[in-house]
Amino acid sequence: MMKGKNVIEDQSNFDGRDTLVGEDAGFVLDDSDPLKDVRDSFDKGSNVFNRKEELRRQRREKEISELKSSKAYKFISTITILADKYFLDALLGFVPSVGDLVSSIFGLPFIYVTLFKVKSIPLTLAVIYNYLVDILLGSIPFFIGDAIDFFSKAHVKNLDLITRYVEGDKRTIRQVRSKALLTSILIILLSIVIYFVFKLLIGVTELTWTVIISVLKWLIGLF
Repeated sequence: MMKGKNVIEDQSNFDGRDTLVGEDAGFVLDDSDPLKDVRDSFDKGSNVFNRKEELRRQRREKEISELKSSKAYKFISTITILADKYFLDALLGFVPSVGDLVSSIFGLPFIYVTLFKVKSIPLTLAVIYNYLVDILLGSIPFFIGDAIDFFSKAHVKNLDLITRYVEGDKRTIRQVRSKALLTSILIILLSIVIYFVFKLLIGVTELTWTVIISVLKWLIGLF
């Protein structure tokens, strides 16, 4: 009887332990565990987010590569080298009126790149503003403006601005976008000032040539 009782007790203890372990194992491994579903859902969402970020980064790098290898970008890089680094822009400034006009035309390809390649109006406004400041400084008479052109280097400034904007420099992008409205107002004001300055310069130039011709005629009349 004692032996049978021990067997029953051992069997009972075994069943209890087995039930406990089974319940514990079920708690850990049960596929219906809500925490496991949350973790799986979070992992899937994280993977999707990472894939989207990677695709966005690859697309961005592709756009940068395509822009820098485009003919338009290479063209403005060449203009920058010739106009600013070899001082062609400054030398053209010594030619009265026409020199400043030709120098201003060099800025059109930069505006084309920002408007049609980068497709950014704020960046286009920033580029236009830099050129208007350069034109105004270059229009200062008595060759002062021409001397300033040797140090102004608007093409270098704009090429660097475009490059940093395209490469995703956050500080540059933030500054360009936040100042878009102010830049628009300044462009209007600078355009008005430049108009009257050039109008005055044209009048002074005509008067100067009239005086020079009159003096030459008087000198010829003496002989």
